[in-house]
Amino acid sequence: MIRTNEPLAREALAKEYGAALQEFVSGAGEAALARAYELGRRAVASGVGLLDLAMLHHEALLALPADGPGARSREVMAAQFLAEGLSPFEMTLRSYQANARLLGLSETLSRQNAEIDRAREQLRAILDATTAVIYLKDAEGRYLFVNRQFQTVFGPRRDQVVGKLDEEVLPAEVARMLRSDDLQVLEARAPRELEETIPASDGAHTYISLKFPLLDAAGTPYAICCVATDITERKRADEALRRAKEAAEDANRDLESFSYSVAHDLRAPLRHLDGFSQALLEDFAGQLDDQGKKFLRYIRESAQQMAQLIDDLLALSRVTRGELHRTRVDLTAIARAVADRLGAAEPARRVDFVIADGAWVEGDPRLLGLVFENLLGNAWKFTAKRAHARIEFGQAQQGGRTVHFVRDDGAGFDMAHAGRLFGVFQRLHSTAEFEGSGIGLATVHRVVRRHGGRVWAEGAVGQGATIYFTLDGQQEGR
Repeated sequence: MIRTNEPLAREALAKEYGAALQEFVSGAGEAALARAYELGRRAVASGVGLLDLAMLHHEALLALPADGPGARSREVMAAQFLAEGLSPFEMTLRSYQANARLLGLSETLSRQNAEIDRAREQLRAILDATTAVIYLKDAEGRYLFVNRQFQTVFGPRRDQVVGKLDEEVLPAEVARMLRSDDLQVLEARAPRELEETIPASDGAHTYISLKFPLLDAAGTPYAICCVATDITERKRADEALRRAKEAAEDANRDLESFSYSVAHDLRAPLRHLDGFSQALLEDFAGQLDDQGKKFLRYIRESAQQMAQLIDDLLALSRVTRGELHRTRVDLTAIARAVADRLGAAEPARRVDFVIADGAWVEGDPRLLGLVFENLLGNAWKFTAKRAHARIEFGQAQQGGRTVHFVRDDGAGFDMAHAGRLFGVFQRLHSTAEFEGSGIGLATVHRVVRRHGGRVWAEGAVGQGATIYFTLDGQQEGR
């Protein structure tokens, strides 16, 4: 129980405990473990109860990542951390024996002392108010205390449970599971976190149960306490997410198959259109007037544009498929390589490239290469009408995050249409002004989103444009 006039408030203890547990399971070592003992000592001195400390530990565990590499090792370390935090309680066990037994032992022994009864009712009110299932059993498995949520989940009233064994008050399958889990904790003489499934009228419910033994001065367990939290909705959400992911993967596979099928079926007639138009121009030029030749050239150009459009769509679909292969990526080197290729393709143009040094991030190098191919390629294209152009790749700090940008002083765009920039086939300039399929910025958008970032644009007509983007998990420097 936490008294409101004590110096250590529950919120402060919860924050300190969660931070210390995170440090310890992350490998901080003995220093973080020493904090567990200090928090336990302060809890004893401030009147924080044993069960309340266990509940704080349970809340801190739920705040940790639910899975991932090393999850089993982390569980063992978390149990070690709790055991260290409980050690001050064990050292003061004899002097606080009567208060400790208020968790339920007092009911069994039927103590009538008025002070004990008052403290017991205060503690019961706290434990009944929580949505966690809380119970206490002796070493033989007889219930010493259950809270109101236990009654809600399992059905029997408190007075029908205290003093009874699991098999006397619960369905046989549930009783066997709980007793088996309890024995593991009693034999290990250390806290453990277990996943337990309990049948209910609306289907099975899954609980994360933190169980820890109470030890006497000789280190022998005389009781076991459990704090269990219903995580059924989280499990169902995880399962729904898994199904949605599988459905998306199936849809992507279908889309991939469709894309390649359409591409193959479209490419053949386009090749025929282009090839026969070329044959007509070469073999029957004498029988065609200038207008006829012009029409054939239009047919060839349209067929070639359609072929390029198919290739661009296939490239866009590939961006959304496959796993990200994250590594350290030098964006500066990528930008310079793309700039060199653009300059070599049109050496007569006067364009100043300004590229920031030391732009290192975590990401997929192939996909990030596509970002710069499209962003710098667009900047090169839209500055084509300037006698002397400037294209810049740089970085800026915004809200504690690094924002990357590509800026040019070219044609620009009307900000009223900025929302259309990153859609497929969304063009703000006619093909007569600037060639292109309208897929480049859509590709940039998908790559950035796959990296957990966002992309946006600013510009003005005739004054150039700036494309900004962020990347999740980026690292600065080398």
